[in-house]
Amino acid sequence: MTENANEDPTLGGPQDTVVPWGDRLPVEQAKEWEAVRPGTVDWILTELQREREHRRRMEWVHTGLQAFGSLLGAGTVVGYIWVATYFLAHDAATQGAAILGGGTAALVGGFLGKRYGDRR
Repeated sequence: MTENANEDPTLGGPQDTVVPWGDRLPVEQAKEWEAVRPGTVDWILTELQREREHRRRMEWVHTGLQAFGSLLGAGTVVGYIWVATYFLAHDAATQGAAILGGGTAALVGGFLGKRYGDRR
């Protein structure tokens, strides 16, 4: 076992660490790429910019879906309250309480389970 549990045991030590671009600096590697195929560095930079924009859009989509889920959950609770008041108006308070309490508890449990499940 190595001294550090995160190190690769097949590597002998710090002198054997692998650098993605080998023993050349990234600037030197970029110059070599440009010599072999002109426009490579511009293409890489363009792709990096497109990836950043894509990630930003996906974050907005994720935020929108979270807001939609919260609104849908709130609307469902309002629906449970409406049905419970209907039962209450027709002298069935225990059934209305069961619908409101059970349905809301299941809905809240589902939301909390989803949020805590995403943390893993």
